[in-house]
Amino acid sequence: MIFFLDIDGVMVHANPYRHVEQAADGFYVFSRAAVETFNTIFIAKEDQLILSTSHRFRYSIVEWKKIFLDRDIRIDSLSLLDNVKQHLNHRFTRKDQVLGQIVRQGLQTEEIIIIDDDKSLNGLPQALKSRLVLTSSYIGLTEKDLPKLKTILNR
Repeated sequence: MIFFLDIDGVMVHANPYRHVEQAADGFYVFSRAAVETFNTIFIAKEDQLILSTSHRFRYSIVEWKKIFLDRDIRIDSLSLLDNVKQHLNHRFTRKDQVLGQIVRQGLQTEEIIIIDDDKSLNGLPQALKSRLVLTSSYIGLTEKDLPKLKTILNR
């Protein structure tokens, strides 16, 4: 399975009225609930992760893997949502970025799951929207998201 994963509003809350703790490496501490929920559904040896967060260009792939591992998440196959043209042009929405990646890689709908809080993803074609777990920005990924995750993943 190919996971498109955001960080703000998914692995950490995006509530502007609450502080987000930083780890010794300078990046956010992931919420315990998000880590536990993600680890329940992600199989490191089988699944792939495409990091869709706006932070994705801050670190190399090796550094991202270490950041995740330091937060108790093992990722064997990690890549970045990447389109330099879209990165330089901030008018592209997350929906545009994800759709572009799917087309560029020739991905099939049934091999994708998207975990994000970006509301532009509500504009995805219905087949892809059915593969979306839209988290609450102020809370992030929690065990309440597990039923939908498990349904999409058929796990």
